[in-house]
Amino acid sequence: MSLTIPTNLVLNPRSNKSLTQSVPKSSARFVCSDDKSSSTPQSMKAFSAAVALSSILLSAPMPAVADISGLTPCKDSKQFAKREKQQIKKLESSLKLYAPESAPALALNAQIEKTKRRFDNYGKYGLLCGSDGLPHLIVNGDQRHWGEFITPGILFLYIAGWIGWVGRSYLIAISGEKKPAMKEIIIDVPLASRIIFRGFIWPVAAYREFLNGDLIAKDV
Repeated sequence: MSLTIPTNLVLNPRSNKSLTQSVPKSSARFVCSDDKSSSTPQSMKAFSAAVALSSILLSAPMPAVADISGLTPCKDSKQFAKREKQQIKKLESSLKLYAPESAPALALNAQIEKTKRRFDNYGKYGLLCGSDGLPHLIVNGDQRHWGEFITPGILFLYIAGWIGWVGRSYLIAISGEKKPAMKEIIIDVPLASRIIFRGFIWPVAAYREFLNGDLIAKDV
């Protein structure tokens, strides 16, 4: 007995390639990917703006703590104003002891004006006073107080260097004399005067001698 299977009932198996191609791709997955990529730049911009704003707020000093603790501007200090009145009152009391046009009276009037101007400058240039009413020098590097310490310090170094350079130049100039020790005891005024005026450019002269090798004595 034989069994015959009709050929029209046999199913041809589909290849994996056709199955793969027939499976529709999920559109929802692509939509989610597009939403994420578009929202990322916006979130990054918002985060960057928040970081920048917070850094500005944290770095900006508060007005109440911007200056030195325990000190107040001299123009707002009651003790500073009281000290000014006391000094002027003391000078005016001494002024009453002399005739108006006498030499002591003129000197006292000049001293009174000088005192008023000094106290006015203390308040005008923003110096800080303590509880005693005296101005305090701020040397912490704050640019607002450079005029109190750094500028006078540079001026002091310049004047000190000028004095030292003039003295050094004078000693070098008289070293070739027959009696240099006498020139040190009795100053040669014409020679010293010329050296004094040349000494104002001592930083340039010192740098020039440093380059030439003449700044330091050879036998040292």
